[in-house]
Amino acid sequence: MTTGDAPDRKRRWIYVTAGVLLVVFALIGLFTFTEIRENTQASAKAEQLHNNLLAAGLPAPETDVIANALGDDGGSVCQDPGSPLIKAKYQASITNGAAGPGQRPVIGPRDTTEAVALTIATYCPDRLQDYLSHLDTLNLDDTTK
Repeated sequence: MTTGDAPDRKRRWIYVTAGVLLVVFALIGLFTFTEIRENTQASAKAEQLHNNLLAAGLPAPETDVIANALGDDGGSVCQDPGSPLIKAKYQASITNGAAGPGQRPVIGPRDTTEAVALTIATYCPDRLQDYLSHLDTLNLDDTTK
C-alpha cells in the first residue's frame, strides 16, 4: 500500500537515515562545543599567567604558547609538584650542567622558581603550598642573567 508518491518501506529508510544524520550532527556539535569551551578556558588562564609573569618582571612567552603547553589544567606542572620525583627534577635542574662526578650544585635562580610558583598559583592553587615548602630546601638567590 502506498501513501502519496513513495511506498511505506522507502519512507521508513528516509526517516531512519534522517534520524541517524540528526544524531551524528548533534554529536559533532556537542564535541565541537566542548573543545571550544576548553580552548577558551586554556586561553583565559594563559592570559592570566602571561599578565602575572609580566607584572612580576619576568619574561613571558606568548599566550598561545602557554595555552598549548599547559592547556586548561596546568599539564605536568600541576600533576604533583610536591612529589619526590618532581623535587629531584627541580634539584637536578639547578646544577652546573655536568654529568656524573663533575656535577656540582649551584645557587639557583630565584626567577625560575618564582615563574613556576606563579604558574602553580594560576592553574592549581591548591598545590602551591607543597611547592613553596620545597623551595626552602633549595639554595636560591638573584643570579646573573
